[in-house]
Amino acid sequence: MKEAFKEAMSRFAAGVTVVSARHGEERGMTATAFMSLSLEPPLVALGIAKKARLFPLLEASRAFAVSLLREGQEAIAAHFAGKPQEGVVLVEGAIPGALAVLRCRLEAIYPAGDHGLVVGRVEAVELGEPGPPLVYFARGYRRLVWPS
Repeated sequence: MKEAFKEAMSRFAAGVTVVSARHGEERGMTATAFMSLSLEPPLVALGIAKKARLFPLLEASRAFAVSLLREGQEAIAAHFAGKPQEGVVLVEGAIPGALAVLRCRLEAIYPAGDHGLVVGRVEAVELGEPGPPLVYFARGYRRLVWPS
């Protein structure tokens, strides 16, 4: 069942984000389990493994940022997925050049198996230049046809 579930989920295209939090130290992690939850109030949700090093920082800081990655930021996604890359940094908790950055206050964390369902209230939105998103599908990054 576990392998079939993983295979089924690999067939679902997802945008790629970097979630970051700071509490004494700053950490980020790549996440595709992310969604818009509510417009009023503005809420987002993401799934984070309870064993992730970011999880206790999120709980302690009660705030986080979500950077929506653009096509071409694959090295950044790899870095925050545990494959260190040269020159990758967070600037004020966000990824430079991201499509958008959502700055959130932690609303709640709900138990969800080996993950926590993290709900954040969006307190600020920073829009980058429009462009194609970084998309993950079938265990790899894919390109969208982007209008000219």
